[in-house]
Formats: sequence, C-alpha cells, structure tokens
Amino acid sequence: MKAIAKIGNLISESDKRVILRNLSRIMDIRIINLEVDTGRLIFFYYSPIALEQVKQELWRIGYPIRHFKFLSTLSPNMQNEGRGETTLA
Repeated sequence: MKAIAKIGNLISESDKRVILRNLSRIMDIRIINLEVDTGRLIFFYYSPIALEQVKQELWRIGYPIRHFKFLSTLSPNMQNEGRGETTLA
C-alpha cells in the first residue's frame, strides 16, 4: 500500500539522512521519496505492522508524523483506489 506522511522537525539534509537510515531497517517498507522542503515522505508498506513501525520509529528519533494520507490500499503498483486520510496529533 502507498502512503504519504508529513514529517515534523525535518529541516535539513542531515535530518533526511537520519530518517532514511533509520527507516531502511524496517523490512516491509520501501521509501519512494523524502522531500526536505515540504517534509513529505512517500513510501510503500506491505503490512499494518510495518506502518506502525514507521510511525513508532519516526516518533522515537524525533520526527513525528503530523499528517498521514493513504494513496492506495490494493497493491504497491500505484493504483489510486481506496483513498483515506488521517491526522495524527
């Protein structure tokens, strides 16, 4: 499934490297893009557990998810069905 997350506290390329390094340890995700200027993280996740791991890891390292949007609930082939959106406090 594909998702977009708005990341808090993402300011520099150094922050981006920290996030990418830590998220790369989660097996069931694939990061598509992380934009420093917008704080937008686009990624595929292959299980609900992997999605929770992403949320927890970002929170743990100081870059909490501020806003979250599901782009696809079918498969990671970029289909645009099953849209949903949540805001995380």
